[in-house]
Amino acid sequence: MNLSTSLALCRRRTWISLLAAMVALGAQVALAQAPPPVVTYVYPAGAPRGQTIEATINGKDFQNAGGVRITGAGVSTKIVQVVNPNAVRVAITVAPDAELGQRDLRLITPGGASNRVRFFIGALPEVNEVEPNSDRAKPQVLPALPVLVNGQVLDNDRDYFRFAAKKGQTIVFEVQARSLLAYLPDTVPGFLDTSLTLFDPAGKALVSVDRFRHKPDSLLAYTIPQDGDYTLEVRDVIYRGRADFIYRLSIGAFAYLTDVFPLGGQRNTTVQLELGGVSLPAATMPLAIPADSPPLRFVGPVPGAIPTNVVPFAVGDFAEVRETEPNDAIAQANRVPLPVVINGRIQQPGDVDYFLVTAQANQTFVFDVQARRLESPLDSFLSVMNAQGGIHAESDDFVDPDQPLLLHHADSRLAFTFPAAGDYLVRIRDAQGHGGNEFAYRLVAAPPKPDCVLRTVPDVQRVAKGDSVVVTVTADRRDGFGSEINLAVQSLPPGFAASDAVIPAGQAQAKLTITAPPDAPVIAFAPTIVGTGAVGNQPFARTVIGAEDVKAARKEGANFPINLAVVDAPVGIAVKTEPIPADKSELPVTITVPKEAPAGWKVNVILSGTMSTGKETAVRTAPAIPIRILPEK
Repeated sequence: MNLSTSLALCRRRTWISLLAAMVALGAQVALAQAPPPVVTYVYPAGAPRGQTIEATINGKDFQNAGGVRITGAGVSTKIVQVVNPNAVRVAITVAPDAELGQRDLRLITPGGASNRVRFFIGALPEVNEVEPNSDRAKPQVLPALPVLVNGQVLDNDRDYFRFAAKKGQTIVFEVQARSLLAYLPDTVPGFLDTSLTLFDPAGKALVSVDRFRHKPDSLLAYTIPQDGDYTLEVRDVIYRGRADFIYRLSIGAFAYLTDVFPLGGQRNTTVQLELGGVSLPAATMPLAIPADSPPLRFVGPVPGAIPTNVVPFAVGDFAEVRETEPNDAIAQANRVPLPVVINGRIQQPGDVDYFLVTAQANQTFVFDVQARRLESPLDSFLSVMNAQGGIHAESDDFVDPDQPLLLHHADSRLAFTFPAAGDYLVRIRDAQGHGGNEFAYRLVAAPPKPDCVLRTVPDVQRVAKGDSVVVTVTADRRDGFGSEINLAVQSLPPGFAASDAVIPAGQAQAKLTITAPPDAPVIAFAPTIVGTGAVGNQPFARTVIGAEDVKAARKEGANFPINLAVVDAPVGIAVKTEPIPADKSELPVTITVPKEAPAGWKVNVILSGTMSTGKETAVRTAPAIPIRILPEK
């Protein structure tokens, strides 16, 4: 079943008749399609540089799996065995110079590309947990430190590991668990919530930790009191267990960076960073920020240390200042210019920071606290006040759509229009009354910057030979951005076609289609969808996030009646369809446009056809029908 469309130019009136040559039936299209693969987890969830490891990918619908894709250079893969429809063993080879950190892994089958799961490239030697190791008297003995352990907390499970350590060594124990699998929908909390307990050579419990600051993954740094063999227990904090409770546990006397100050810097400058952490070779470090630096980068590893972790660092264009203590009273407020980026700390419990700004009447500024989003434990509370301390506006928790995995959106953000010219106070504090050197913040005070972020969900699409797939693009509009956004698909393979689409002014969503030719090969490719428009007189272009893999597959088929349906008709547009008989390949479709529709309005109408043999059902989508409303004549 192949759906195609022909377009008639639309005049603005109460209804228009549009011939949609919807269906060309042939023996080359089949009803049955391989189901898309779904990956639930991969174990182990990482590999060290310079080695080949074997991992098992777990999930469903892995029949005839043909490959594994891992993003980034320096990693190659080979399927060893399709164990069953729910498990595939794969060999993963990592080059000695492969970039460290997180990658995305997907499994490829005749049903398409799977969802992505996280896979990590590390610098430490690695071992896998070996069961049974659930008895503290019979722990798994680890090789010489440092080492990274890949493990699973199974049902009714506790994992014990024994290692040798010397008096005076500060050993770091870092768990990656939620950072591997951020969300499991069928358990509460929806991730492995780890707990660590360290036992001395005599079996005495020395220390137990759950989360580190605001993060659920455990981190422990402990100075060894005497030579000997120590034992570490890893478990879920509420004693749960299941196969997808996987973790990566790093153990060693290595340097570990927990935080930096300031949390960001201005482009084309060099910032002297204050470093916080364990066993760091230096307390400060210069960081050069080039003019082309992205808005978010990562700091680490510390020079001279084993590369174990990094921390986020924000980059901007405005002038930056640092708070000057004391500024915890109105009379002590730091005077700062606008626009500005203020780098500060809530240095002890109960600390409050005041800043004095001068504004003109009817000026609007956005005050944005960046703290939790940069891994600071600060739970900010922001106030804008008059010069005497009378409150004009306040903000506690701002939900950032770019940070969907934060357990607590604790940063503050507000837009404020100054009612009159003069001095105003800006106050920041911790909402829970906590404080310390690590409670850093970055307060950006700047005029609104109308902008948008474009996304597609899901991030993997499939299209069959001769068929079309509907791609929904959603605009997250910010700071008053309301302009029209024109969408176009780029980087398509030969023979593939895509409709354009427009997200109307003030609207949040539009749909477009990508169409595979009748002779499309079975391939995986990554098209790019770009949104363009203007903010005032300034043009802008944004790449859509998430449209990564589209799959085309050859099918066989037959002739049967087809029921037509509209896919999410645009607001105000009415579409009337009738079934296409088995002996026909086209049928008129009536599209009605309301009289009040504005001239120049552009939308896509997308139709789908459903064919059923009684045993199987196939759904095909026609390429988008672009509609532009013209003035009445």
